[in-house]
Amino acid sequence: MMPFTTKKPLAQAPAPLIWQDAQVAVQLEAHSFLLDDGRLARQATSCLLTPQAGDRVLSVSGRDGTAFIVHVLQRNELQAASLGVPGAQQLTIAQERITLSASDQIEVHALRNIDVTAATGVLSMACGNLFMTVNETLVQNTRNFIGKAGQYLLEVKQLLRLHGQQTILTADKDIKVDAERINMG
Repeated sequence: MMPFTTKKPLAQAPAPLIWQDAQVAVQLEAHSFLLDDGRLARQATSCLLTPQAGDRVLSVSGRDGTAFIVHVLQRNELQAASLGVPGAQQLTIAQERITLSASDQIEVHALRNIDVTAATGVLSMACGNLFMTVNETLVQNTRNFIGKAGQYLLEVKQLLRLHGQQTILTADKDIKVDAERINMG
């Protein structure tokens, strides 16, 4: 008697990945590009540098024919570079120390909120000029406030209130109090 056997079909080899370099012809929409060889390609999640038209890129075409840009190889013109992760709503950089350096300017923009926290450390700012515009309310809370100025000018449109358990107002030469009415005591 012959043993019972079944023939298993041979597993089909997966289609090979096709690696090509190409040039970005047009950015179609966010993270989607037309390459100079006519293929449509998406920015791979691991490609953090957002491609721009004219960039030489390395792309890979997968089993289903979808092409992904995995690296920006060369950018000919001196342009701004943008970092972005396709599909992500938040980008976090986590490291013990992070340094941002610019020889000219650093800008931070947000439509809503910006939080800067140094929970147990020091927040230091050093600059030639500091301009601050607050449209509604400025609140400062501190245990000690120490300020030094060559000249300090304060203009208040309606009410200026200065109160303390003990208040000292001194001058080396003159103190001038000028008003339509002055109440003391």
